[in-house]
Amino acid sequence: MKKTIVFAIINVLIVSILPEIIIKLSTGIIPGWLPFAKILISFVAVIICIFTKEFNQLRNYSIVLATVLIIQSITSLVSTTSLWRSVFNTNSFVGNFGGSILLKFLGIIPLTGVMLITLKSLKEFYLRKGDLTIKADEIPWLGIKKEKINWGKLSLISAVLISLGTILLTIITVTGNTVTKGIDELLYYLPLILLFALVNSFCEGVLFRSTILGTLKLVLPKKIIILIAAIYYGIAHYYGAPGGALGVVMSAVLGWYMCRSMYETNGFLSSWIIHFMQDVVILSTIFLLAGFV
Repeated sequence: MKKTIVFAIINVLIVSILPEIIIKLSTGIIPGWLPFAKILISFVAVIICIFTKEFNQLRNYSIVLATVLIIQSITSLVSTTSLWRSVFNTNSFVGNFGGSILLKFLGIIPLTGVMLITLKSLKEFYLRKGDLTIKADEIPWLGIKKEKINWGKLSLISAVLISLGTILLTIITVTGNTVTKGIDELLYYLPLILLFALVNSFCEGVLFRSTILGTLKLVLPKKIIILIAAIYYGIAHYYGAPGGALGVVMSAVLGWYMCRSMYETNGFLSSWIIHFMQDVVILSTIFLLAGFV
């Protein structure tokens, strides 16, 4: 079991942007060969899982993570083309966020297809509502007692509290305090912000939680699975809002919480509610303060 856990953690660290972070901090640049090296390593992991009895249970996990790398490499190349940049102007709010979220969504389509092939059904990787009447297990450090509140209520309460905290942190750590847009402009763009938040939270839920939960739930203990998903989600937000070490830690904690809600409800909705409301706050705050044209 210990070797299986170590293998799973190393695999997700390779697939995450941790190698990019380490190399960029060390050398100042991200070499062009790195994505190909990561894909090669992930293919080696798949082969090991297929042909080694000890790690055979991680086969689907490794296949899905290798698929993630391939899709991300392709979408990254697409985003650098002159055609894409001419359509999605990164100096504008719509072009910047709309383009990146569209690429995420396009990448989720083949990823979902691969998970359907490997796991056989949508429910196996938690793409269903889930049972929100299930009461949460104990989380002492949050003051949540065992089976005292159901995830339907808890997800809404959590979404509001987390969003309020996110507003403050986004203002302080990312965009400063100068409002560059008016409330009337925010209201005009609000439907688009809601759409962006809805799609982005869905895509990240599939990418950072469904992939891990669906492929590991019959292989590793609950605590380890949720920890792996939290690490993956946390590292992904090193360049996020907020970013850096603070962003990683905060996102990892949030990822742990959302992943736990998915695991306990056996579905996607509770986590999606929390993530969606947070994304609405982040996108709205950035729109008001970041100075996009």
